[in-house]
Amino acid sequence: MISTVKDTIINNKMIDRGDKVFAAVSGGADSVCLLIVLKYIKDELGFDLEAIHVEHGIRGEESIEDARFVEKLCDSMNIKIHMHSVKSTEYAKKNSMSLEEAARELRYNIFEGYEGKIAIAHNMEDNAETLIFNMVRGSGIEGLTGISIKRGKYIRPLLDCSRADIEKYLSDNNQPYRTDSTNEDSTYTRNNIRHNIIPKLRELNPKAIEHISELTDMQRRAVDYINSRADKAYHKYVSNNRLSRDILNEELIIVQCVAYKYLCEFAGSKKDIAATHVDQVLDMLNGTAGRQTHLPYNMIVRADYDYIELHSKGETQEESESINKILNLHKVGDKEIIEWEGVWLKLELKPKESETEIEPKNYTKVLDYDKIINGVCVRNRQREDYIVINSKGSKKSISRYMIDEKIPSHIRDKELLICDGHHVMYVVGHRISEAYKVDDETKVVLRIDVDIIS
Repeated sequence: MISTVKDTIINNKMIDRGDKVFAAVSGGADSVCLLIVLKYIKDELGFDLEAIHVEHGIRGEESIEDARFVEKLCDSMNIKIHMHSVKSTEYAKKNSMSLEEAARELRYNIFEGYEGKIAIAHNMEDNAETLIFNMVRGSGIEGLTGISIKRGKYIRPLLDCSRADIEKYLSDNNQPYRTDSTNEDSTYTRNNIRHNIIPKLRELNPKAIEHISELTDMQRRAVDYINSRADKAYHKYVSNNRLSRDILNEELIIVQCVAYKYLCEFAGSKKDIAATHVDQVLDMLNGTAGRQTHLPYNMIVRADYDYIELHSKGETQEESESINKILNLHKVGDKEIIEWEGVWLKLELKPKESETEIEPKNYTKVLDYDKIINGVCVRNRQREDYIVINSKGSKKSISRYMIDEKIPSHIRDKELLICDGHHVMYVVGHRISEAYKVDDETKVVLRIDVDIIS
């Protein structure tokens, strides 16, 4: 047992000389074994050892007795113990989560307050149970790697040890431990796996758990390789909350990994992000523009032409105030400046001759003022709006134009238009109507300068 744990620590570079290690000790067989073994090897490996116990407030006097047992054990071993008590039941009700989830979250919240390595007593069976649990709930490929042997400051030195080996070690050393009565309650998912599924697997093959442990190790290496490629793809195809449809040119496994990370990054958590949600993202990537679907954490994913985009629920429903401003432009020299939704517009009437050196650009346009019939209006789109798209005078509805130009559906109503009645002279930042182009007969021009200020 001692050599197995020592090899696991050394081979996985879990602890450096001079580290402070806190053993999480519940009083059960696994954590008691962990504490004893770490105590045995701490001088050889050169680390300091202390213990943490969290009393979850779930099992009444039994839970309090566990705390007393751990405190007494640590005193007898001359190991400093940090005792904590939490109210898991109240926390679970307040946050609408299972008691199991609440206890774990509170426990890890306490662990986060310690500077140093936190040693957790997960064993080989725990690893197998986690893999089965993740398979059943529809996890992605990362869920099939089981429990991480080392992640950040959390280390699991017993992960290569079976429960039978742990209990034998304690028995051989006449070391008592506490038994949590809730471990027998099969209404908890993990207990159900432990008491009903794991024994069936062992009936099929006595080495089933060892083989699962080997599988998770191989899967972890495969996932590390895939993730290294997926990380590169993520940086290539994800910008802020947008995922480019170009990612569909990559292999499916890379697309799935990027989609999973895309969701987790936006949600700020991996919990409850399952394979079915990744499938929804892939469906949106392959679908038509304008669709949207709801996901956990109040996320909404919406499809546009070249990308899909994530928003929080409510964010997509916010509407900007509309603009509909008739401008006072009647003679050469008249000028108006408008700022709206981060766009700065300067509109000015000038003699044509003064604009001969203008080189038309996306954000500087010159129109024939003499062709304007109803006056100049700056506004958002209306149902009857149209634009002339060629020299023959062919018209296209502004709605059709925006669709053809792949202007995202959720910003079409916010696009700034410079209009003459329902005739759109200029879709700001895009194109002008052919009907207002400057020609040899033009005397006065409407010059439009545009700047994005936010």
